[in-house]
Amino acid sequence: MNASKLKSKFPESERKELRRKYHKFERIIRKNYTTKEPHTSYLYGFLSLIYDGITSITELKSKMRKFFISTTSQLVVEEQDVMEFIKTAKDKNLIIVDPNSVKLSDEGEKLVELTYLQTTQITHYMRRLLSEKAVLILTTICLVILSSLKIFIGFQLSSQGLISEGFENLSDFIKIIIIFLIGIKLGKDKIASVLIILTMFITGGIMIWSSIEALFNLTPIFPTVQAFLISFLSIVLNWGLMWAKGVVGRTSGNLSLLSDSKDSQLNVMISIGVIIGLIFSIFKYYFVDALVGLIIAVIIFKEGIEFLWGLRKMEEKEFDISDIKVYGDNLYKNRLTGYILASIRRERIIRSELLENFKQGLSLGRVYYQGFADFFYKDLGPKIAEKYLNKLIKDKYIKEENGELSLTLKGLKAFYEAKAKEYQSRAKDIYYKRKPRMGAIYCIIILIILIFLIVFANDINLWFQSF
Repeated sequence: MNASKLKSKFPESERKELRRKYHKFERIIRKNYTTKEPHTSYLYGFLSLIYDGITSITELKSKMRKFFISTTSQLVVEEQDVMEFIKTAKDKNLIIVDPNSVKLSDEGEKLVELTYLQTTQITHYMRRLLSEKAVLILTTICLVILSSLKIFIGFQLSSQGLISEGFENLSDFIKIIIIFLIGIKLGKDKIASVLIILTMFITGGIMIWSSIEALFNLTPIFPTVQAFLISFLSIVLNWGLMWAKGVVGRTSGNLSLLSDSKDSQLNVMISIGVIIGLIFSIFKYYFVDALVGLIIAVIIFKEGIEFLWGLRKMEEKEFDISDIKVYGDNLYKNRLTGYILASIRRERIIRSELLENFKQGLSLGRVYYQGFADFFYKDLGPKIAEKYLNKLIKDKYIKEENGELSLTLKGLKAFYEAKAKEYQSRAKDIYYKRKPRMGAIYCIIILIILIFLIVFANDINLWFQSF
């Protein structure tokens, strides 16, 4: 049976029930994969190819060397990786090995089907989570939380600054309305993007004016635990929104979300600036807060102008949304760069062959890993890969002579650095024994510190004022 036909074998309407039927499948998956999640390992792809009827070891090696998925740290699949997959699968009784071919055992077939069900289920929920509607709802919730906390604590501490900042955050709802009504409903994406960038310029202008005024008329700033906590919370929430808007804007082709990702990046910088100002105000260096605000304002104008400069191409035929750069692009940049460098380092190859390999590898990834192959970026393909290749050539990581691609010394250094990170990540991901849930431990530690700061907030505030 072809693995792509698993979709008809397990129709979407029955997957929820099948998930209940295989109530132990999480344990089976963890038992048989060396990594914590199947979608971060090529072992699942290797087993799926055998399930798909490819049993020749030579053909498996040929297929695996082209494989591409976005959610792994592995640059490319090498011949020794395939041999490792064979050994691992054989030791776990997932495959039966002949001198020149392999086939799945009953346990191996069941594992592929269970992994497919899990991957399909996670992909379904990830698509819903990484949607324009979900990001707008998440942005609204974060705005309500931040604004409410700033206004509430501002009244509690009689801080006009926090109260004003809270009401100013409420004005960000205008951007949500712009994206929803103008960008999504009316389809005027460029107009929505320009309006959001203009609001960034207004914020930057206000910051420049207030910072210059503050430099010439220094007034005491009274740091409080509450102000620090709200600023840290603002960094965490806005950093998450910046990444989510960047990824969803890129995958959906929504320019207004990409521009709003820049706005979230601005909010992160402002919160960092606030923390820096609060720290120096403890030691009575009040001018630092204004100076940092001035620097951030200049960065705001720089980022906004760069974004608008990218939008100017929209009227031209060569416009490509991937020309607009946002933080979420790092996911694709790192994986594509690693794949290209490793493919060229591995063998003598020409441009067309490299791009064809990527096309086939991405297609294989989409069949078996679904949304994790391209991380829901439907436009990812040879065209995007060629743009990265051209940039690597321009930046002198790769040279092209007589049609053949090769790494420069700079490119070779970059390859080994990426390979070192790959090995570190793969070693960290290997799951061979039960370990303490470090995430839960970190959450408990943070919660204890948070409770301590809240309980002793007044004492700490008095200590700040004693300097």
